[in-house]
Amino acid sequence: MRATRMQPESGWLGDVLGLVVMDMRQFFDNRLFAISTLLTSVSMVLAFGAATDQMVSPAPTAANYFGFVFPGIIGAGIMFSCTYTVGYTVIIDRNRRTIEDLILSPLSYSGFLLARIIGVVLKCLFQFVLVLLLGVGVFDARIESVPLFVLGFFTACTAFAGLGILIATYTNEISFPAVVNIIVIPLMYFAGIFFPLENLGTLGDVFARLPLSVHVDIFRAATSPDVSAAGASVLAVAYSFLALSIAAWAFRRRIGHG
Repeated sequence: MRATRMQPESGWLGDVLGLVVMDMRQFFDNRLFAISTLLTSVSMVLAFGAATDQMVSPAPTAANYFGFVFPGIIGAGIMFSCTYTVGYTVIIDRNRRTIEDLILSPLSYSGFLLARIIGVVLKCLFQFVLVLLLGVGVFDARIESVPLFVLGFFTACTAFAGLGILIATYTNEISFPAVVNIIVIPLMYFAGIFFPLENLGTLGDVFARLPLSVHVDIFRAATSPDVSAAGASVLAVAYSFLALSIAAWAFRRRIGHG
């Protein structure tokens, strides 16, 4: 079904909010897709929480193995959810010619991308809150710093949403998941989620600067008073702005050239 053409009299902000509302309505109308976005993080919390409660943590900053992997589960869940969700949304927009309506409206490319970013943050927020509730309420995970959780959530959402937009700009619904998996699966394995990156020596120092690793460090600091996230926080903000800037540039250039 073709998206409703944006009306000039509604104003820029009204068009942005209208796109967000339409995006959220479509998301919840498609219950299977909405549920599937929750499965990665929720299933990992349930599996690791139930199976590793008595396992020793590989690092002294966590009481047990679940306490060690829990921050990484949060980060990986945000990465998968944001990258896939916003990417498929952009591809659907292109297939339904919503973007052609954008070009003919006063909304602008920035307003369109802002609406999609707000939408993906709202969608990911449900998963984020549910995972925190499960981890804390069922498996005794710790929360030491709410501000760090908030910072990590927003920078991770925007950084990986930027990645999703960038990939979706140059792919279609068939090639998109393959390209995403080539990027995000190695990021997950080498982000220090399942083992300390120190075990990899010099390579571990390199992997520790990757986007997901940085956010795992932030969430790990948010669950432990013995971990500092000062450097990781700066890198996370930088990754967020860089990803959004590159995605916006590529999107405008690609759409502008048809």
